[in-house]
Amino acid sequence: MRISGPTGILFLILLITAGCGVYSFRPAGKPAFESVNVAQFESKTLEYQLADRLTDAIVDAFIQDNSIEVREASRAEAIMTGTLIGYRRSAFTYDSEDIVTEYAVKVTVQVSVKRAGTEDVIWEEDFFVEGIYDAFDETEDDGQTRAIELLTTSILDRTTKSW
Repeated sequence: MRISGPTGILFLILLITAGCGVYSFRPAGKPAFESVNVAQFESKTLEYQLADRLTDAIVDAFIQDNSIEVREASRAEAIMTGTLIGYRRSAFTYDSEDIVTEYAVKVTVQVSVKRAGTEDVIWEEDFFVEGIYDAFDETEDDGQTRAIELLTTSILDRTTKSW
């Protein structure tokens, strides 16, 4: 069977464009809520100040991102809670003489977002990150800061983007 003329051209155009569509590396849709209260994160480790720093960083990230408004609990559509459940500092890399050159701060946090005034879970997830820092020129606080940055980005993305 041979297709020619206007029908053939139309068929050829349809065949060529059939696999074409709109592609994007941006997330689709909008967040499941427009406002959130970020409750003070808790710590089941001895690193209580790390939970405080993480809470502050998440609030700051939401404010800077501006896709979800941060509100007091009584006015928010959703409540975010979190618990620091794991913290460990360990050697990450060694040189040829078995001397530690980098350490890793390993942090695990459980985060949950629920509809305000209900127990309806919007999402829950455990996050694990490593904040790597130089053994000679940096401190454990630098590793913690890197871990907080990674956690904040992951939590913000999980909350605001629907891939």
